[in-house]
Amino acid sequence: MTGAFKPALGLIFCCLAARAQLALFTFDGTSETPVGAVYNYGNLAAGASSTVRFRVFNHGNSPVTVYGPVVNGAGFAVTAINGTPPVNIPPATSTLNFFEFSVTFNSDGLGMGNYSASLQVSGPAIATISVLLLAAVPGVSSAPGQPPSLSAGPGCSIAAAAIAFAAVNIGSVGMCSLTLANPNSFGITISSIAVSGDPAFSVQAPALPLVLAANASTQFTVEIKPVCGQAAYSGTLAVTSTYYSSQYGLSGSGVTPPLPPASFVFDAANIASAQQHTVSIALASPSVCGAAGYINLAFSPAPNLPDDSTIVFLSGSTRELPFSVAAGSQQALISGAAAAAFSTGSTAGTITFSLSGPGVSGTPPSASLTIAPTPLYIDTASASSQVLGQLNITVVGYDNTYSAGQMTFTFFDGGGRQIAQPVAADFRSSFQQFYAGRQMGSTFLMQVSFPVRGSCVPSATTSCQSNQVVAAVQITFTNAAGQTQTGTLSFH
Repeated sequence: MTGAFKPALGLIFCCLAARAQLALFTFDGTSETPVGAVYNYGNLAAGASSTVRFRVFNHGNSPVTVYGPVVNGAGFAVTAINGTPPVNIPPATSTLNFFEFSVTFNSDGLGMGNYSASLQVSGPAIATISVLLLAAVPGVSSAPGQPPSLSAGPGCSIAAAAIAFAAVNIGSVGMCSLTLANPNSFGITISSIAVSGDPAFSVQAPALPLVLAANASTQFTVEIKPVCGQAAYSGTLAVTSTYYSSQYGLSGSGVTPPLPPASFVFDAANIASAQQHTVSIALASPSVCGAAGYINLAFSPAPNLPDDSTIVFLSGSTRELPFSVAAGSQQALISGAAAAAFSTGSTAGTITFSLSGPGVSGTPPSASLTIAPTPLYIDTASASSQVLGQLNITVVGYDNTYSAGQMTFTFFDGGGRQIAQPVAADFRSSFQQFYAGRQMGSTFLMQVSFPVRGSCVPSATTSCQSNQVVAAVQITFTNAAGQTQTGTLSFH
């Protein structure tokens, strides 16, 4: 390369998904030819120009709206556009699934040298095209010999005066090892090696000026340090030596690393039905970049039991909440808070927590809580004798096995003595009918009435002996997990 090389804008990184949606072709009036990451106009005489017709094809199944084209670089300009941007490109099923424009390189007034520009047609995140345009005006040089040559080692590649870095994880440094060689039979002086453009690029050069002997070489390194929130990087490497000034386009991409391994932290070790607890998310190490996603709650009921819609995060009564992690933090915030409260419902089964989102890769972290089957739980129980000749019993509770119904009632007189034998009752069919199709947990309110004959009823003129009154009752409930008793309930 000879002459005054003009500043070049590097190739902007483009995701693979975009290439699948949109594709760039040249069109010569008869046929289309696909365009890769670089398009070279070739050598042009001083004052000459060259115009290329481009077509952007939509290979997707839905229309795409694109903006541009935009060209940045000395000598290059968009000279014709078929339509007024933004342009809606029909899907691949249409015969007009393309958008056409022309870009001209005009060397008039530029002087000898190599020129480059970035061409970009922008659409949604999945539909963006970026191409590096190249052209040269060789001219006539009085400089002796040949310019120094540049070759790439690990970490990058050189093609058509463009240096492309391998993708680098954000938080790491990508290194491009370069060798500058003097192909001449006489020595030359390297006076400057510098990078410009994106501040992510830097150069580690030898002490300058450096006299490079005939057929000798020297090595130096260009580095890229990508930052959070930016995927594509472009810049320029300039090498100035005796007689020659050469420039190379720099391009690179940063890859956002996934979240460090995450774990779920609960406020208690033993968790059962009808409780409220909290969960938080802790990371094994600080997150390199900020990230966001969702914490998900799922419930798998025990065999033959229904789902329980009351097993949810309390905020919003939902099973999904957003989480976010700040760069450098090991603590995720759930809906802006350090922890999220959730309800365990009233059904035996397994509650599972997991994470999802673009920052969660590989096997998503998860944690499961087992809600074990338990004997019927009694929240409140009361007995009443206010209705003449009738004993009423009311019980509020839940049965997380959905198998309740077998009960035993033991009655006592005023002296605490058991009256006759306990009364067994089987209300399983009533409970099964109540629970049929229910997905809101197993909470129930039960009312049982017993008609009474022969019990003494006290009045203003009549008193009753203790053994003449049904004064209390004790209830034993049986379900698949065991038995529960109410204790002694006094009739009032």
